[in-house]
Amino acid sequence: MNIECITRNLSDMCGIELIDDGFRFTTNCLYPSNGLVRVYLRGGKEFAMASDNGEAVGEGTAAGIVMSDPDKFLRHFVSERGLHIKNGIISSQRVEMAAAHVAILHIANVAKDVANYVYEHGGIKRKHDFRLLLSQYLESSFRDNVSEDRIHGASNKAHKFSNVISFPNGKKFIVDAVANDPASINSRVVANLDVKSAMNPKIVQRIVFDDSVRWSPADLSLLQIGATAVPYSRAREVISRVAAETRESA
Repeated sequence: MNIECITRNLSDMCGIELIDDGFRFTTNCLYPSNGLVRVYLRGGKEFAMASDNGEAVGEGTAAGIVMSDPDKFLRHFVSERGLHIKNGIISSQRVEMAAAHVAILHIANVAKDVANYVYEHGGIKRKHDFRLLLSQYLESSFRDNVSEDRIHGASNKAHKFSNVISFPNGKKFIVDAVANDPASINSRVVANLDVKSAMNPKIVQRIVFDDSVRWSPADLSLLQIGATAVPYSRAREVISRVAAETRESA
């Protein structure tokens, strides 16, 4: 795939990353969660197809919005804008490489609009316990490798974490969920900061927060002191990537 003609047109508007089967473009468009819209380009030398990889629909489901059939619910909305949706993935038709930058920007804008539409019209929002949903995801993805564990910090105190993924190379990945209340924020930041201060090279940490509710900038900054903070709407993607990196590292 010749990417040079695309980068010339999009270099000022998108971050561009090489992935296994194509390229990922991180645009300036924002989802309702304030996450950046990303577009994926896959194809050959002369033609390519752009898609959102299902992330617009994922915005809604991460917020607890129930859609029994996302394709049926969104087909008219998407097709009116000249695009397709299948299995929750919004995609363009195959386009010539010279026009791929137009398809990328169009997908980005429609994906943003779809996410807003889902938030406004997508049905009843569940009062979801995101910590339970996160634990269920980890158990289904990592099975016997994830469990509650106690990790010692720099103070030599053992802190309890509900979700710790263990790898054969001896490394551990702490995925710590925090609720939007002072007690939870304080306890999780203190625990994570103490563990981080121990500088154990075999420990990797992330704090996951529920971005379907409003957080103050001060509280989000406080979470970052403990460990890298990840919005729940992006948790699966981030956890999958960091777990793969941790598993493969020496």
